[in-house]
Amino acid sequence: MHRIIVSFLIVALFFIQSSIVSAASKKTSGGGSVSTSAQLIKKRNAVRTYFGNLKGVKSVSYTLFYQANGVGQGVEGTFSPGKKKSWSKDLYLGTCSGKVCVAHRNIKNIQMEVKTKFTNGKTSTKLIKIK
Repeated sequence: MHRIIVSFLIVALFFIQSSIVSAASKKTSGGGSVSTSAQLIKKRNAVRTYFGNLKGVKSVSYTLFYQANGVGQGVEGTFSPGKKKSWSKDLYLGTCSGKVCVAHRNIKNIQMEVKTKFTNGKTSTKLIKIK
């Protein structure tokens, strides 16, 4: 019973977050034009992210969320580019403990929200749907 309740809460949070992200993606007060892309790499069970044109960027926060076997899942991270002009990372779609990783299966509805803070104080929010 406890397991059913926890699963229900995770799915509910996923849908709540999706509606919040949709609303947030419309709110931008751009400080520049950061190039952002995300691509599903099926062989690696990962999403390859790329962030370019980072001049004038203070920090970038990203939240990747998706459903695996009908359960909401996600990955979050933040980085400060410093003097780097670009940054990329593969985000694994699964869970790891130590050196053992288990891939999530039946993945659907992959989306990534990207929040950028610029050195001039402005912000930008983007929502990317990944196919």
